[in-house]
Amino acid sequence: MVFTNIFNPRAAIRKMDQVRNTLVKNHATLGAICTFICGVTIGSYAFVGAGTVVTRDVPDHALVTGNPARQTGWVCMCGERLEEDLVCVKCNKQYICDPESHKLTA
Repeated sequence: MVFTNIFNPRAAIRKMDQVRNTLVKNHATLGAICTFICGVTIGSYAFVGAGTVVTRDVPDHALVTGNPARQTGWVCMCGERLEEDLVCVKCNKQYICDPESHKLTA
């Protein structure tokens, strides 16, 4: 993985006063060579695909891929991609998506 620490770096100019933290929450999965622009939060149980460039926050349980990252689905706590009905085929856990906040809950 690649984590940046300054949004607009310049080698010749010291900008350590502009360092931004990146937060990766519990149980998130980060694919090979994914890149994170500083200041984002990766939610719990989120799944970031290989080679993805994350430029904004990733919600809990979200599956993101591409450059820039786009949400392409949801992921169960057990790591399986959820079907459209938000039921896990591996562990049978069922999730509900709040239409207003677009957050997933078990």
